[in-house]
Amino acid sequence: MAKFHHIFTLSEESDSYRLYTCDENKIRLDFISESCIRIALWKNRQDMLPTFCVAPGNADLFTGRDKLSTEGFPLCTPAVHCDGLLESFSLPCGVDITLNRENFLLQYSKNDQVIFADRKPLAYNLEGEFGRGSFHYVTRQETEKIFGLGDKGGALNKYGRSFRIDTSDAMGYDAETSDPLYKHIPFYICENEVACYGIFYDTAANSYADFGREINNYYPPYKYFQTEDNCLVYYVFFGTKLSVLQQFARLCGKQPLPPKWSFDYCASTMAYTDAPDSEQQFEGFLEKLEEYDLLCSGFYLSSGYTSIGDRRYVFNWNRDKFPDPKQFVEKFNQHYIRIIPNIKPAFLQSHPLYDEIAQKGYFIKNADGSPFVTEFWDGLGSYLDFTNSEACDYWGEKVKESLLDMGMVCTWNDNNEFDIRDGGAVAEGFGDGKVSACAIRSVLTYLMVASSYQAQIKAYPQLRPFLSTRSGSIAVRRLAQTWSGDNRTCFADLRYCHNIGLTMSLSGLYFYGHDLGGFHGEMPSRELLLRWLQHGVFEPRFTIHSWNADNSATMPWSYPDIMPAVKKLFDQRKRFLPYLYHCAYDAVENEIPLNAPPLLYYDDAELASQNDCMMVGRDVLAAFAFDEGINRVRVYLPKDDNWYGGNRLYPGGTTVDLTIPPEEETPCFFRSGSIVPTDENGVGFTVYPLEKGRFTGEYFDDDGLSFAYQKNECVHLHFTVDCDADTVCVHWCNSGKTPFVPKLRLCGADSRQLVIKE
Repeated sequence: MAKFHHIFTLSEESDSYRLYTCDENKIRLDFISESCIRIALWKNRQDMLPTFCVAPGNADLFTGRDKLSTEGFPLCTPAVHCDGLLESFSLPCGVDITLNRENFLLQYSKNDQVIFADRKPLAYNLEGEFGRGSFHYVTRQETEKIFGLGDKGGALNKYGRSFRIDTSDAMGYDAETSDPLYKHIPFYICENEVACYGIFYDTAANSYADFGREINNYYPPYKYFQTEDNCLVYYVFFGTKLSVLQQFARLCGKQPLPPKWSFDYCASTMAYTDAPDSEQQFEGFLEKLEEYDLLCSGFYLSSGYTSIGDRRYVFNWNRDKFPDPKQFVEKFNQHYIRIIPNIKPAFLQSHPLYDEIAQKGYFIKNADGSPFVTEFWDGLGSYLDFTNSEACDYWGEKVKESLLDMGMVCTWNDNNEFDIRDGGAVAEGFGDGKVSACAIRSVLTYLMVASSYQAQIKAYPQLRPFLSTRSGSIAVRRLAQTWSGDNRTCFADLRYCHNIGLTMSLSGLYFYGHDLGGFHGEMPSRELLLRWLQHGVFEPRFTIHSWNADNSATMPWSYPDIMPAVKKLFDQRKRFLPYLYHCAYDAVENEIPLNAPPLLYYDDAELASQNDCMMVGRDVLAAFAFDEGINRVRVYLPKDDNWYGGNRLYPGGTTVDLTIPPEEETPCFFRSGSIVPTDENGVGFTVYPLEKGRFTGEYFDDDGLSFAYQKNECVHLHFTVDCDADTVCVHWCNSGKTPFVPKLRLCGADSRQLVIKE
């Protein structure tokens, strides 16, 4: 077999795919849509594991999908031209693809300019030219910008850096430099001088992405992806940054609409459940809520509730701390606070259920069939094998018996990175025999969350499930909310967690948040706590969580002297809940992130260095201060829209100097041509008009708990607004079945007459 010289032959074709072969290598091109293609390279088809990430129709929870399936794709028939070893394909989106069948090199162009190309003379590891594993080398422009890869820290633009696509229990990580963290998402968006594109590598294996850190004298500038997988399957998307993100998100399946209560403040701390007087700590929490009149709808119950001695045992209740778990949960339910219990997928060897599970054969195993044992929190233990359907059922039964039957309706799926590095560890597989567990770690995470999800659906079929997961692939977007994990209590992590959150949004995980105040370290200072709350006001998940070094609990009332400021921020959160909930619906239905950097929507060169703000939905721009002792910030307002703020209208392209004291509300600007709902003792709508012209808007609301909205039992307002020199005329209608008459007002910066017509 030749090295560095491979001539591929077309062996099969249809309107939407082409299959090429060279010796043992097979490469398939699928024209997935008018702006997306899939490339798959393999040697032995039988070794290709199913994918759980690609699910355009939100298919069955547990079966996965053939990696080469085209079910659910719109497919496309490109214009094809062949000339010897060269083939060309023209996509309807305006991208032209050239294939050189010598070494199978693809090049993508628009308007006769190269967007990017496979690196010459060889881009793939066809006969071991690059060592072990699968590789993909592509060209790199020195000025390009790269976004994505999940929960990656540091600057928003990942150009020039390299990352492990892996998961780790990264407690106390540095949000600027630590890698990997908790998510396995091999997807990125690249913007260069010609166009924008995205690549998603459909693999669950440990991988590596280099965006220009490596250089080699024998090649022009390049970037590459490497994976331990035995095949290479990847998708290429073309369009704007937003379009690329939306295409990727739809490929991976629709998110569930979270229950409305999950957007309220949800509390948490390790301190309460670790304390010997846990129930008394929780009684004190309820008293403080009443004392300060704070809204709270959830409490993340940390794993101390499962303790026996100084160790934690999933599904066990410590009856010394919680003599009557059902009564404890019921008391919180009476206060309309959902208990969200922590569950972990590994069982310590001393766990009361360990021998039973081992006898049933439900653990990840060694080659000889014995339970695979590895380090876990508090000692050695074994992970449940969620590729075993009986193990999934067992997990679901325990979720029901230990938690849901106690009156809880949610789960917090934690410590689920499945830290299995030993290649000898074996999972049951997917009906076709054994599979290396370390090759499917993110699949195990997904299946754990799916098992919890299924248990909740069975127990409460009328309720939309709420789950939180720390780890996972992009597949978990179809099931659960996530967060940035065990961050540190410092200003640097506040700044870089801001970037981590926006990076998760740019990777398709829209329902996210952070441990406000910081999880690991000392009690946050007054200033740091307030800065975190200012940021959290506009995050999908609004949760303070801590494991402070002195065993204290970070709470809204940790500093009584700043409670007026804390109350002000909680009130701002409450005021914006109708808008945030509508944005959640927009994220589910239209793939518009709740939080995103402005550069996602605007091609404005100034935004490349303006990342201390974020868009909230499509119509609100929130600004933050991230540096200790610094109150003055400069906020750049993107071009192509005008912006309302502080009873003024600013033209796009303006830089505004703001003073943001820690004690004040989070400042925000409203996009001209929008209608924003807020809670002003009932939902009201503020119109932020254009100077001249027409714009449209929508508003969604429902019971916040059930699936009834899918039968149109909801409020769904549609606005059409005409703006001229003297009037702003709003036409509205409600396509939902729930009656509702909106209360509209014109923003204070506009003096025209408001006319309302149904």
